[in-house]
Formats: sequence, C-alpha cells, structure tokens
Amino acid sequence: MKKAIKVLFTGGTIGSAAIDGKVDLDGGANRRLLDMYRAERGDDVAFDCEEPVSMLSENVHEEQLHDIYTAVKAVDAAEYDGIIITHGTDSLCINAHYFSLTLCDIGLPIVLVSSLYPLEDARQNGLKNFIAAVDFIEKGNARGVFVAFANGNAPAEIHLAGRLMFCDQITGWYRSVLGESLAVVENGEVKYLKGQSLPSRKELAAGGKKAVAPDICRDVMLITARSLLNFSLYDFDRRAPRAVILEPYHSDTVCTSGRNLNFKQFAAYCKDRGVEVVIASVDSRSNVYASAVGLPESVICAYDECTESALTKVMCALGAGLGAGAYLKDDIFFEKLHRS
Repeated sequence: MKKAIKVLFTGGTIGSAAIDGKVDLDGGANRRLLDMYRAERGDDVAFDCEEPVSMLSENVHEEQLHDIYTAVKAVDAAEYDGIIITHGTDSLCINAHYFSLTLCDIGLPIVLVSSLYPLEDARQNGLKNFIAAVDFIEKGNARGVFVAFANGNAPAEIHLAGRLMFCDQITGWYRSVLGESLAVVENGEVKYLKGQSLPSRKELAAGGKKAVAPDICRDVMLITARSLLNFSLYDFDRRAPRAVILEPYHSDTVCTSGRNLNFKQFAAYCKDRGVEVVIASVDSRSNVYASAVGLPESVICAYDECTESALTKVMCALGAGLGAGAYLKDDIFFEKLHRS
C-alpha cells in the first residue's frame, strides 16, 4: 500500500521561478516539484496537496504562520503517514522553531522542505530535500517537527526543528546547534547520528509532547553581542519592546564595564521601563567569567538551548499573555541540550 503524505505548499524559492534575473512566485512550481520527484522515484507515494498560503518567506507575518498552523491542525493524522511543508529559506529558521513549539503534538512527522534556488536552476537542493523528507517520513519512525536540508553536494540532513540555527551568510547553509543534526538521508536510507545531546529513537517514536498555544508576539528585540556594542543607542522612551533577547559571546559574556557599553546599565534601563531582558543562550555547565558576575536579578537566563529557540519561546510566551521566561525551563520538543 502506498504511503500517504499531506503536502502543504507555501511558496518560497522552492515555489518560484527565475525570469530575467528576478525570482518570484510561480504557479507551476508546485507541480514541477512533484513531477521531478516522480521522475526520480516513480509513483510510490500518494501526495495530497493544498496551498494554505503563497508567499516569499521574507514577507511572512503572523497571519501566514497561523494559516499554516491551522492547515496542519486540520489534517486527520489517521489518514496520513506524515506532512511536508514547503517553505522559503529566508525565514525558515524561526518559523521552524515556531512550528516545533506549536505542532509537536500532532502525532505525525512534519518535515519542512526548502530550496536555495528555483527548481530549474542546476544549483537547487529542493528536490534532494523533498526526497529526504519523504524517506524520513517513510523510514524514520519519528513524530514531531523536523527540517530536511542539504548543504552543497553533501547528503540531506534531518534537523530537529527546535535546534536549527540561523543559516550561514552568503551560502544559506543550515546547521543544528553543536553541529549535531539528527540524521542523514542517503540513497534512500535514513541513518540516525550519535550525539550526547540527541534524543533516543524511542523518544522520537513516542511523541506525546505538549505543544504551546499558537499566538505570537512581534514586539521582541534581538541584540547580538559584538565588540564596542553601544547600548546607549537604544531608546525605549518613545516605544519599548516587550522583551529584549541578548545573544552573548560564545563564552556567555557581554561587556559589563564602562558606561555606554555596559550591559548591566542597559538591563537596569530596561527594568525601569518594564522591558524583560533574556540572555540566550547560557551553558549551565560552563565556568562563569568575572564580567558576568553580579548580573541584575531582573535578567533571565535561557539555559542550554540555542538563541533561536529561546527567541521563539519568548515570542510565544508573550503571545500567550505570559512572562518572557514562561517556557524557557521547558523542553518542549528536544530543544534542550542535555549533555552527559
């Protein structure tokens, strides 16, 4: 009996074509992807397709995220073996984290698939990613939300959606935090990888995770630590964000000396204006540098998960009417890096 897979097309480069050097949405791209798959693999899978949204992913708003969420929730899990969501690469990371938080309880494997170039371009990886998603749904024996992505000529990797990091600049390649993707798909085989922080195959097969509510708050600011970062340039007296996420240096540090560059003073400034401050991420087992000692009690530390995960959790928590740190202690879909 054929496997049955629900495919939700949402646009993106994988749903586009290049005409006169301009990439834009193309109505025939969805059919082209399925035809390319069948030319490669034959008619071995029954695809049931719909298009809840059609967007270039850089233009995503919360309305489109909610439409995709609603389309997935409407799927009868008893009728399908899995769900594939085609998606653009630009906003793939945060949106994957959002779906990991909100759709991890569906009871099916949900795999996001994208392409760095339109399908007619020889450099495209959309077909390889789509094939990997099908293979993972058929043979991976996992429930939850994942991303299939091939970097260059390498085999496609399967990432836990809650561990995907922002893509590399220029190349657009995606990786998992700690460099530990979940599996590699090659020649039709799904090869699970070993890593101290990765969930077991039994855990992945069990499902049963509790998802969070789908509402999301946009009023969150991400600041990345860098040399000579001047915190005094942020003026929240006219309009303040609900929360600030600070991505520290790799050693979990940030400047805490002087005046304008001093994070401690910035944290106090935020507290006075009712802005919650989260440092993400912090390794709970690392040594504490002298510069990080004595941070204000108002600062929330997001431990043992990537910045992208903490950012999305804060946006979802605020969207649900909770405090910024409400979900940061929870391991919702294996985003926490439990290391022995």
